Amino acid sequence: MATGPQRLQITARYRRGIAVLRCKPLRATLLVSLLIVGLLGSAAGSVAAQQPYDLVIRGGRLLDGSGNPWYAADVAVQGDRIAAVGDLAGARARRVIDATGLYVAPGFIDDHSHAGPGLATPELSGARPLLAQGITTVVVNPDGGGPVDLVAQRAALLKDSLGVNVAQYVPHGSVRRAVLGMANRDPTPAELDRMRALVKAGMEAGAFGLSSGPFYAPGSYAKTAELVALAKVAAQYGGVYESHIRDESDYTVGLIAAVDEVIQIAREAQLPSIVAHIKALGPHVWGSSMAVTERIQRARDAGLQVFADQYPYTASSTSLTAALLPRWAEAGGDSALQRRLKTPADLVRIRAAMVDNLERRGGADRLQIARYAADPSLDGQTLEAIARARGKDPLDAAIELVQGGGAGVVSFNMWGADVDLFMQQPWTMTCSDGTLVRMGEGVP
Repeated sequence: MATGPQRLQITARYRRGIAVLRCKPLRATLLVSLLIVGLLGSAAGSVAAQQPYDLVIRGGRLLDGSGNPWYAADVAVQGDRIAAVGDLAGARARRVIDATGLYVAPGFIDDHSHAGPGLATPELSGARPLLAQGITTVVVNPDGGGPVDLVAQRAALLKDSLGVNVAQYVPHGSVRRAVLGMANRDPTPAELDRMRALVKAGMEAGAFGLSSGPFYAPGSYAKTAELVALAKVAAQYGGVYESHIRDESDYTVGLIAAVDEVIQIAREAQLPSIVAHIKALGPHVWGSSMAVTERIQRARDAGLQVFADQYPYTASSTSLTAALLPRWAEAGGDSALQRRLKTPADLVRIRAAMVDNLERRGGADRLQIARYAADPSLDGQTLEAIARARGKDPLDAAIELVQGGGAGVVSFNMWGADVDLFMQQPWTMTCSDGTLVRMGEGVP
């Protein structure tokens, strides 16, 4: 199995870091994060031979990342390495941290992060907001989005000295756009070969796998066979497949069929596959978590490596366009979309689809504008409030916002019981799905 040298380098760094957490009844709340470059797992050696240590973290409840419950242990650091783990009561150190009542854990891995663009800037490359949460590794370019040229992205990330480890996905949506633009059609054999070549180049540049977003244009224009073909390339390099699934509600194929697509790709491409930020989005599919978890568990029982990641809250974030407009309206790119919004016959069709999509999102009072560049004063307001202030129907107000350049939205559209059930599954990983922005910039 071929493996790129940069991929090996990232893998070797994957477990670095320690986070210290305070324990409260029924929950763990972040108190302070201490990031240490070293590999966790060293046994407690001879205290006399190791003295004096640079640092000893004493009296904490150690979570070693193996899945075992916590146990009482001290951690000693020498230079950039964890030198000993165990009872170090007699050890001397230049610095001692009293971790009594706190958890000590490996640095957290955020396996679904949009922090890549922020980390490539001088202001945010140090990743202090991530480190403050105990996050020491992020996986970027999820949902099929991000740059195609991973070598250039890597150089940009390293330019100002990264504060966290970064793993990259090859983004299918960007690969498709590079070859087919925003065309709503299947690739020709030659075009599919070009897409395979781009995925191959990304994997050889060190990517961890292929990400997709068949909910979003242009990824939504790809059929399952195209995703399987490209996932097979990632599989040749030991990669994984991650997907913002085709439908988290009942927009098109439905939630269950969209999960089945990920399972099918795992089976046919023979690689681990991840249902990204797993959820049942909107009132139409609330309560579907049981059916989804049973589907995934059956696939796992059959020997497939199917996983999910999840953010632990009941709101999601996307664009107003993605939330409300039909994908056919986006074919050809933004200029084509704007032309359709000004063409009466097309506008009638678009608005008719928006009626159902707004209902899927739970109504205009559940859509909050997160970032509207044309008028930042609207940030934080619901679509319902904006429509009321303008004396318009919420759908017409939404169309005006899209015509004004589009907006980011926070959508409050999930049921707590579904969130809880997904969270309890042993194959579910916690993620942030978060961005990294300068103070005052808001959500992109």
